[in-house]
Amino acid sequence: MPVRNLFGTSGIRGLIGKEIDVKFSYKLGLALGKYIAGGRALVARDPRPGAKELTQALIKGLGQAGLKVTDCGILATPELTWYQVKRGCDLGVCVTGSHLPWNMIGIIPTSTEGAGITSEVGQRITEIFYGL
Repeated sequence: MPVRNLFGTSGIRGLIGKEIDVKFSYKLGLALGKYIAGGRALVARDPRPGAKELTQALIKGLGQAGLKVTDCGILATPELTWYQVKRGCDLGVCVTGSHLPWNMIGIIPTSTEGAGITSEVGQRITEIFYGL
């Protein structure tokens, strides 16, 4: 039976520390890294409480899965995707709450072209995530 896709229309959203915690973020980094299977990734975050710790866990997972990761610090999602495309990176991930309340956050991966991932790609990453 297929598992429910973790990804919505723009990444994964959830409550900080409950639905999205450092363990989840690390495991998602591993799953994203296994899906990409090598290459380079850029990661950025917003300044909300909890984002830095989640980003560090995500970066650890991506690195352990074999990606070369650059931490871009605090950047808006459009800035990150611009840098990603300009530098030819295989993956971009922004840890941001955007318009969400301060107790929520999102993890938004982008493809090589800087666009959001497709539902099919999200489902495959979800399957890898639950298989870890």
